[in-house]
Parts: sequence; structure tokens; C-alpha cells
Amino acid sequence: MASLRTRLIVLPTAVLLLGLITTIGFSVWLGRLRVQAETASGMRLATVLVRAELAAVADEARSGPVFARLVAALPSVRHVDLVIMPAPDLLPFGEALFLKGDAATVPRFFVRLLASPSAAVSFPILRAGNVYGSVILMPNPLDEMREIWGELRFLAALLAALALIITAILVALVHVSLAPIGDLAEALDQLEHGRFDIALAPIRVRELRRIGARFDSLARSLGRLREDNHRLIDKLMSLQEEERKELAHELHDAFGPALFAIRADVAGIVRALRESPPPLPAIAERARAIAGLTDGIQGVTTRLLERLRPLVLDELGLEAALDQVFAAWQDRYPALRCTLAIEPGAIAPEAIGRIDERLALALYRAVQEGLTNVVRHAGARAVRIELRTDGAQAGGGRRLELTIADDGRGFAPEQRFGFGLLGIAERVRALGGRIETGRAAEGGALLRLTVPLAPAKEAPEDMTCKPPSC
Repeated sequence: MASLRTRLIVLPTAVLLLGLITTIGFSVWLGRLRVQAETASGMRLATVLVRAELAAVADEARSGPVFARLVAALPSVRHVDLVIMPAPDLLPFGEALFLKGDAATVPRFFVRLLASPSAAVSFPILRAGNVYGSVILMPNPLDEMREIWGELRFLAALLAALALIITAILVALVHVSLAPIGDLAEALDQLEHGRFDIALAPIRVRELRRIGARFDSLARSLGRLREDNHRLIDKLMSLQEEERKELAHELHDAFGPALFAIRADVAGIVRALRESPPPLPAIAERARAIAGLTDGIQGVTTRLLERLRPLVLDELGLEAALDQVFAAWQDRYPALRCTLAIEPGAIAPEAIGRIDERLALALYRAVQEGLTNVVRHAGARAVRIELRTDGAQAGGGRRLELTIADDGRGFAPEQRFGFGLLGIAERVRALGGRIETGRAAEGGALLRLTVPLAPAKEAPEDMTCKPPSC
């Protein structure tokens, strides 16, 4: 798996190399056409000139050497070799082959690339009806090939230099552009190790600037969450110790003296019963004292149990428990107008299986905490609490939504949750729901809890014994 840096460098470089090869190949093809055109042009020109000279030789008198005359008169034509071939019967008289043309050094592979099939042309040398030999025109594009070879080498060197410069610039740009990604990776490593105070330097790449801003925001959010969790844990531990301390005091201050008094009254009753006749009025008085002490112990027990867990929630259900809470708050704070709106059927008895124990307790505590915050911080005159189910969600599930809205001063900007709301948020999170805060329509604070409902279970078959089968 190649890195992004490698891909951004290798792919454009490959495109440049492909363009270089394509350009050179196209130049070779154009050179081949150029060689063919120049060779054909030279052959036509040489043909005209040779024919003119041969016609002049044929019209001259017999005196004078023919070959010397032609050697001196025939011109040099580019891309054409002139060969004067004496007739075989003149060779014994010392007449030799004469060659006139270009000589150039070109690599053989390049010659093979540009060469094209071409035929030589022969013209007879005539004088007074006698054939003295022939003039042969042979295509020789080596001079043109030498020029094309030089031009092509210059072009290839220029293109290679440009490709190297572009590649170097590309490497530098990729290094500068991807440097923020390395910084992001390093920052994420620091984030993984719990350093949430890290801050990225400003990113100048437009596409990565938003990622950097979101990273800084994420780091700050994670830092706040860690601080909130630490504060919540510390508060929970403190509350746990306070609860234990209060329970110990209640048990020591209430149960200890009461049990000691009950033991003393029982001992007095036992002594009185040994008398003959027993003093019934004294025994009755001690029995009434024991009953009073027992009632006191029962009251303390009920109060402790209510603090540990609301019994009305288990005995009467969520709706009755919420009604009781509202009635108690309305009696305690008559100036605060409390309104409770529960959607019909949302937490009805037939919804058993959807409202489980944890969910009911979370909603109950959320209402308690919401009313407490309204009285302590909102300065509101009215509070409205709604409990309803929303429409079907993805996968066929439904959600229960609890909304607490008041007409008070609302949440302050950048306000953080207190311990109560943090505890409610943790309860909701454990149930797979979410908690939202905002501004209510009345202008005050808005707290909304959304929790998924479990599918309603079918009622089990009644296995009780009914007459006359039992």
C-alpha cells in the first residue's frame, strides 16, 4: 500500500515520463516524414539537373573526355549521391567509378527508425549515339538525419530538464502540503495518550484548515469531558461516603436508642410478669412504649428507603411517581406553576417491557433534577414537562422523549453541566439515548432526553389454575 506522498509524486512523474516518451515518439514520426519529403525533393532536383547535363553532353562534339566533363558539371544535391558508372568496355582504359554526395555520422538505430524504402534512378550517358556509362542517383538522407538527430537530442534534453524541475517542484509542494497531515497524526498520537491540551499550529492548506479547527475543538471537548468525568467520579465518591456517613448516623442515633429502650421495656415486662399478681397497667404502658418505638423505627426505615430508592416507583409505576413528585413540588413552591403532560399510552400498563426499571428510574431522577435546577437557578415562574413517544425510528424501534422547559433566564453561554445533569447524562448514555440543551419557546432553558424503547414483549400465557380444571 503506497503512501499518499508516494502517489502524489510517482503518478505525476509517470505522466510526465509518458508525455516525454510520447513527444519523442511523435518527433521521430515527424522526422521520418521529413526525411521522406526532403529525399523526394532532392531526388527530383537531382533528376532535373542530371538530365540537363546529360543532354548538354550528348549535344557536344566528340572531342574531350566525357567523364571529366560530367564530374565537373554535375552539381552537389543534398540528400542525393551521384554515382558515375563507366561502361564495362571502358574500364580497361582506366575509367573508374566516381561518387559524389554527403557523408554524415548518425547512430545506426536512428537510421533504422527514420529510413524508408527508396529506389535509385539510373540515366545513360550518351554521346553521338554511343553509351559511355550511366549516372545513378541514390537517395542519401544521412545529412537530414544528422540534423534531426541533433534537434531531437536537444528536445529530449530540454524535456528531461523540464521534467526534473517539475518533479523537484512537485516533491517540494507535496512535502509542504502534507506536512499538516503529519502534524495531525502526531497530535492524534498525543490525543491517544491522554494529552488533551495540545493545540495545532494554524494550517494554511484550505482543505485541511477545517480539519485542524475540528481537531482543536475535539481536543477541547475531550479535555472538558475528562475533567467532567473526574469531577463526577470525585463527587460520586464523596456522595457515597456522605451517604454512608448519614446512614451510619441514622442507624446509630435512631435505631440504637430505640432498640435499647425496647430491650429495657421488654426486660421490665418480663420482671413484671414474675410478680404475683402481675401489674397489668405497668405492662400495658411498657407495651405501648414498645409500639411507639416500633413506629418510630418504621418511619426512619421508610425515610431511608425512600432516599435510597423511591418505593412509589416500584409500587405504583412511573406515571404515579411523577404525579407524586409534581404534587410535592407544587405544595412546596406554590408560586411556581408546574405542568406535567404525559402522552396517553406512552407509559401505560400495556407498555410493560418497553419501560424497564433502569429507564423508569432515569426518567424519575431526571424530573427531580430538572425541577431542582428550575427552583435553584432558573428564576422561572412556570415549568412544563412533557413525556411522549416519537415516530418509528430506523429498524422499527421507537423512542421515549422527556422535555423540561421553563420561562426563566435559560442556560448561560458555554455553561457546563453540574453534577446532577452529569449524572443524568451518564444514565441516559448508558441507556443508549442522548441529552440536549437549548432555549425553550418560552425563552428559558430547554432540556430534552431521548431514550430508545425496547420492543414490547408478548404477555406470557396464563398458567394459573382455573376451575374446574384444578
